[in-house]
Amino acid sequence: MPTASALPDCADVSVVIPVFNSGRDAIAAIRSVQAQVPPPREIIVVDDGSTDGSAAAIASAAFGGAPPVRIVSIPNGGAASARNTGIAHAASACVAFLDSDDAWFPGKLARQLAVLERRPDVGLIGTRTTMAATLVDRHLDTLAPELEITVRAQLFKNFFQTSTVVIRRSVLDEVGLFPAGQRHAEEGDLFIRIAAHSRCVLLNEVWVDYGRGKGGFGIAGLSANLWAMERGELANIRRAWRRADCSFAVFASATIFSLAKFARRLVVRSFRGRA
Repeated sequence: MPTASALPDCADVSVVIPVFNSGRDAIAAIRSVQAQVPPPREIIVVDDGSTDGSAAAIASAAFGGAPPVRIVSIPNGGAASARNTGIAHAASACVAFLDSDDAWFPGKLARQLAVLERRPDVGLIGTRTTMAATLVDRHLDTLAPELEITVRAQLFKNFFQTSTVVIRRSVLDEVGLFPAGQRHAEEGDLFIRIAAHSRCVLLNEVWVDYGRGKGGFGIAGLSANLWAMERGELANIRRAWRRADCSFAVFASATIFSLAKFARRLVVRSFRGRA
């Protein structure tokens, strides 16, 4: 894990944590946010219709200190709906997201805010995670510490895991929120829209503990439903073309590439199932 650079002057950030039957994990996630220096303004936990008492477990946890933890309960609507609810309740100039089974390393937020203060043209900044490296990730090891991710690049690979990103609220006001009716790959649609609107930067450093040891894509959680994830990704690419965020040639190439990745994932999962 890298060391944070000089701390920014302020941390005007609201952190949104969606929770669905994951209260115990969420408590650890919240503590990782409270360990940030300087701390964000607030933590908004959105209980997405949990049935296991997650909200009560979080409310009874002794967090103490800053920032305050606020719980908002809604009927189950999926991660996109929960994150949108959190954004609606956020009072800060920037919004960060953290999944309940992930955690931030100390210094993560300060590192990102320092870049945002230095670069007002950047609307979204993400980082890498501890998720097992792919070929693309290993290639990133050879590149610069701050990488600008274009719409075209984002159409071929989602470079931003949601728990890593900090987004300016003004950008969300311009491009809109997560597609609430989409339950798979929904974050990709938002990130493509932001990349078409403003500069997006990937900090080529690991600042998020992904799943605290869980497997990667196609193994756990919603990503285990490979075809649903693929349909969501294809829908994101199609909408980008319809918005004229990319040419037809890029749309066609990204679609073919996505289907090829899907086929490879099926093969990999098949071999894992035999192991």
